[in-house]
Amino acid sequence: MNKKNYTLFLNLAFIGLGGYKLYQHFIDGVELPIYQIVLAGFLVLMGVYQLIMLNRNFKKPE
Repeated sequence: MNKKNYTLFLNLAFIGLGGYKLYQHFIDGVELPIYQIVLAGFLVLMGVYQLIMLNRNFKKPE
């Protein structure tokens, strides 16, 4: 597994985990501590940011 595939996998995992926790809190009504909500939002934002950066790197000629 090369570095770009590894990064893509981690980004999707971050978005999935953070999105699941946010879904649990806002849709299912599960009470979560504030730090878990903040960390879940951070994971989603970090995953999206890294996907954007990865996309920019794919467009650059090597």
